[in-house]
Amino acid sequence: MIISDMENPALSVVICTYNRGNYLPYVLNSLAEQSAHSNAFEIILVNNNSTDNTEEIAHRFNADHPELNFKYALETSQGLSFARNRGIRESEAEYISFIDDDAIADKNYVNNILSAFEKNPGFTAMGGKVLPIYPEGKEPAWMSKHLWGLVAKVDYGDTFHEFYKHKYPVGCNMIFRRKIFDEIGEFNTALANRNDDKYIFGKLREHGGKILYSPEIIVHHQIDHSRLSSSFIKELSLLIGKEEKIRLQNEPRYLSLYKPVEYFVKFLVSIAIGIFYVFSGKPAKSKIIQVRWLVLIGFLKRI
Repeated sequence: MIISDMENPALSVVICTYNRGNYLPYVLNSLAEQSAHSNAFEIILVNNNSTDNTEEIAHRFNADHPELNFKYALETSQGLSFARNRGIRESEAEYISFIDDDAIADKNYVNNILSAFEKNPGFTAMGGKVLPIYPEGKEPAWMSKHLWGLVAKVDYGDTFHEFYKHKYPVGCNMIFRRKIFDEIGEFNTALANRNDDKYIFGKLREHGGKILYSPEIIVHHQIDHSRLSSSFIKELSLLIGKEEKIRLQNEPRYLSLYKPVEYFVKFLVSIAIGIFYVFSGKPAKSKIIQVRWLVLIGFLKRI
């Protein structure tokens, strides 16, 4: 492990990574170029069994930026939630933020996080905007606000407010007061790929925690071609339903019984939305019908 000698930063920025050596330098460099003083934060890179050049990139970055408080850890238990929990344990700061390995932090990312917590002491966690960077800079024709979740897009406007009841930050841009994990526990390791953010925010709300939306905390999310392919969208939609079923296993029984009804209603609504798009001259956006159907199927399949 690489550890600098700076003590007690205010913020730990955790990057969990798996075979993203082609994207990793972008997020690391965006953190190296923060407007915040380097003493204000630490960077924790958790390598979740990558087989590419991730370790080499980490050591080179550390050597090139001796002024930064940088840690590198190898987490051998496979799964994003395992890696996130490792980041929590490595953290030494009052606040912990999570940013994806294919993201780019706005230059004021750290300062805006610390400012938001200082100005909003009643909030336990927060999240901000996640703005996709599409290949060739063009949003796919099938994309609509109903499918933002497929690319982790978040944009609820330019005013600060509490996240709506059924909304929460996404894993690409979420921040917590570190102490909350002592009260609610860590991420659910049964959720290896999806919904662990939904799980943790659900637990937070159960304990009376409040979640702030800060439009000033901005992360840009790089989306590659493969993530927009039909096969990937199908796989991801099925996975969303499957891991929602896993998430509900330790919740009251009625929630598991209600969820397929909710998903079926959403599927019916998606048909109406899709028809609207067709008659509005935007037939590609009717893809919402396929996605909602696959999410339902993913939930109904046996684990």
